[in-house]
Amino acid sequence: MKPFLYQVASLFYSKYGAEVSRLAFVFPNRRTGLFFQKYLSEVSEKPLFSPTILTINDLFVQLSGKQTADRISMLFKLYDIYLNHSGSSETFDEFLYWGEMLLNDFDDIDKYMVDARMLFTNVTDLREIENDFSFLSPEQIAAIRTFWSSFYPKGDTPNQEQFLAVWQILYALYTDLRETLAAEGKGYEGMIFREVVEQMEKNECCDLPYTKVVFVGLNALSVAEERFLSELQKREIADFYWDYASPKVTDPDNKASYFVERNLRRFPSQLKVESGELKVESEDSNAKPLSTLISPLSTPKVEVIGIPSGIGQAKQVHSILSELCREDEMSAEEALRTAVILPDEHLLIPVLNAIPEQIKRINVTMGYPLAGTPVASLMEYILALQKNIRYVDRRPVFYFRDVLPILNHRYISTTSPEVVSDLVKDISENNKIYISYDDLDKTSLLSILFTPVTAVETFSDYLINVLQELNKAVESGKLKVESEDSNAKLLSTFNSQLSTINDIEQEFIFHYFATVNRMKEVMREANVEMKIDTYFRLLKRVTDTITIPFHGEPLSGLQIMGVLETRALDFDRLIILSMNEGIFPLRKAANSFIPYNLRRGFGLPTYEHQDSVWAYHFYRLIYRASHVSLLYDTRSNGLQTGEVSRFVHQLHYHYEEPIQNKLVVYNVSSSKTPALQVAKTEEVMNRLVAFRSGGTRAISASAVNTYLDCPLKFYFSVVEGIREEEEVSETIESNVFGSILHKVMEELYQPFCGKMVTADLLKAIRKDTPMLTGAIARAFAEIFFKTDIVRPLTGQNFLIGEMIRKYVEKVLERDAKLTPFRYIESEKQIKCLFPLTDKSNIQLKGFIDRIDEVRDTVRIIDYKSGSGTTQFTSVEALFDKEDTDRSKAVMQVFMYAWMYGTVQLSTAIQPGIYYMRTLFSPSFDPGIYRRTDRFKTEQVLDFANYHADFENSLRNCLDEIFDTETPFVQTPNGKACVYCPFKDICGK
Repeated sequence: MKPFLYQVASLFYSKYGAEVSRLAFVFPNRRTGLFFQKYLSEVSEKPLFSPTILTINDLFVQLSGKQTADRISMLFKLYDIYLNHSGSSETFDEFLYWGEMLLNDFDDIDKYMVDARMLFTNVTDLREIENDFSFLSPEQIAAIRTFWSSFYPKGDTPNQEQFLAVWQILYALYTDLRETLAAEGKGYEGMIFREVVEQMEKNECCDLPYTKVVFVGLNALSVAEERFLSELQKREIADFYWDYASPKVTDPDNKASYFVERNLRRFPSQLKVESGELKVESEDSNAKPLSTLISPLSTPKVEVIGIPSGIGQAKQVHSILSELCREDEMSAEEALRTAVILPDEHLLIPVLNAIPEQIKRINVTMGYPLAGTPVASLMEYILALQKNIRYVDRRPVFYFRDVLPILNHRYISTTSPEVVSDLVKDISENNKIYISYDDLDKTSLLSILFTPVTAVETFSDYLINVLQELNKAVESGKLKVESEDSNAKLLSTFNSQLSTINDIEQEFIFHYFATVNRMKEVMREANVEMKIDTYFRLLKRVTDTITIPFHGEPLSGLQIMGVLETRALDFDRLIILSMNEGIFPLRKAANSFIPYNLRRGFGLPTYEHQDSVWAYHFYRLIYRASHVSLLYDTRSNGLQTGEVSRFVHQLHYHYEEPIQNKLVVYNVSSSKTPALQVAKTEEVMNRLVAFRSGGTRAISASAVNTYLDCPLKFYFSVVEGIREEEEVSETIESNVFGSILHKVMEELYQPFCGKMVTADLLKAIRKDTPMLTGAIARAFAEIFFKTDIVRPLTGQNFLIGEMIRKYVEKVLERDAKLTPFRYIESEKQIKCLFPLTDKSNIQLKGFIDRIDEVRDTVRIIDYKSGSGTTQFTSVEALFDKEDTDRSKAVMQVFMYAWMYGTVQLSTAIQPGIYYMRTLFSPSFDPGIYRRTDRFKTEQVLDFANYHADFENSLRNCLDEIFDTETPFVQTPNGKACVYCPFKDICGK
């Protein structure tokens, strides 16, 4: 079957020959015109002058003489007009949202030639409707009556009052905006359309330098366009050709036929388009190129493929195209007859990456949204950074959550990888919540990026400087790989691809630069006061509407296009993505201030109008195709239902077309993850050597506890030294809380090491508020903020500091009851050797929080910020890996007592634990107790009684760790897995 445009080209060439150049052809878009020129050249088989190719918008602008007004400047003008008429104190920020809505409404009013005065009339008496709107149909009057009847005679609600207050000034806004724009020789699209039509109807303009204007492939016409076509028809210089060959498009039960009957009746074609088939004869010298032919099948082969992924659709495009190409390169003609249609423009980049290598030429006929580019995401991060800027001691500081996304953005991280990496590391390791400008001022780009900006007037200049510096970085950062080896060709290709990527990145940056520059000019002209927040929102709204056009050779290669770009074009092989309800057809709520019933009453477009346009595009597009692949996303996520488009259901149930349904599934293994273990290989044993006598490492009590919790965790964290990536923490975690408490207690008792402590002394410390405040602030600075600068605590940190003060005061109060006692040492580091069964020695280490001597007994005290038990059943139970309630804290303090006993005099050693959570309990007791039976316990007054048993149990544990035959296995119970950082690795 011949493509529609080929039929029209053939028809006009056969009638006019070379004189066809004196005609003007009007198409839905410029791309359609290019294909028409191609077909005309094939039909003529000899050189000839091209006819004038226009779009209907081109024709209106040509006749009007007005320029299309800039949308941003129109918003500012409308805001000024609104303030004059309403006397409102509304800020531009508040006006912005519905200002855009009004511009859309005014555009619709003019395109549909609605009497704005009548539309914006406040109908106070329903009887007036019959007289005032007599020019409307009974159905339209009924719709208007339905709307206004909800207002009268009922009492007005606040919302209705608010609506009416704005409604009454809308006509004045409409007329004033038109007058302001007309005075500057500008207009919005609808205004230009309306003026041209009104002038033509008064015979004031029709200077068209063409003998005939031929309208081809149009469908949904606005009232202004209809009246324009009527005027040209009256002057007998217009002809019309509609692509309504598909029986589905003309089916009255199909929404695609919404405009068909009206268009055919009002604007019939003067010549008849023959839709016969061309025969291809290989020996015929006059045979037409293959690209002019579309398969003669009237019913296309349709396959519907469900894929549970957006990117997966792009991967499926690769499979479909690869099947088409087989092993050979796709011919130019075949590629031109194949189209990939993207209703969702965000899939453009994944689809481009999925095109098989056999397809050498690609033509992208759609724009890529500026909002989806890397530069747009960077700008959003920058806007958040400047919005959340703070001042400490009159110096600007930036919040780490705003700084890190910028530093990790690929545009920034690739400009100076080492500098940026060091900065990120410094912020994480030193827990910098607020970072000063001086810390970030490392390169010229970073210097500009982190310059504080507070005034809206200078913000555009700031963004322009950032974009210019970025452009320099991208331009100078083009990598070149040089080599003389056999891979030279491959490397050359790589350099070429990289250069193309950099060119695209520069194009993204340029479009953002142009947008910001334009905003700067308009803001200067408008002189409207706004907050920085408003500037951010306005910039985002503007960039959301901008698409970056891809320039290519439209008549060559595989066609990748949006739905609107397919108008009047025909393809043999179609691949349509995102065939989901809500995307194709697009489900978008009308953004309008004019209520639905009034829109319907005055003939303005409603959602039914939009549905019919999408239906027409779909059914017209597939009519001449021989093979159609419809891909949709099966996932249900948020508002996305995973439902296939209604058009697929219509094809299947209404038209009973044979459809091949496929579902692409991913093989997800549900089998149980095999148990992970690490054998004691020679390499592992070599790592363990570091813990033996003379080595560089030692085993701590917490490491032994880790092994007892999970041997595999011990291997990862202790043997391999794998640590969780450090992150900036805004809140005090429990481990940091404990460290700060330890530090404060150490500082308070430091002056009394080796001295006797009395109750009066402790009371004086408790009462010395400035000293306690200073100690807490210094501990925060060292442990949490990791800085030498001590600042007063604020906010949440102040509250946590007060909690620590309460704990410290309570500890001192408890200690006062033990006075007098000798305080021996704080945070004592202790090291010793431990003999294994094979007589080899293992290095042990520990930090004892506190050692004191109370009534001739040395106490080994461990501070614990949480809660826990001070009881145990037996020494063996402390090393039982299967015991989920094993007393880890007791095992730890026992190990400290054992180590202290090996290096100190043989005084009685009494282990104890200060659980902060139980400090305030009347029954607080730091002593360790062994449970002898269910109801009886005995306190550990001298560790010597447990020394031998503990040493044997510890030796058995360490023997197992260093035994070559015992692998590091997963924990036998799951309790240790709950907060384990390695659970994703082992999969238990």
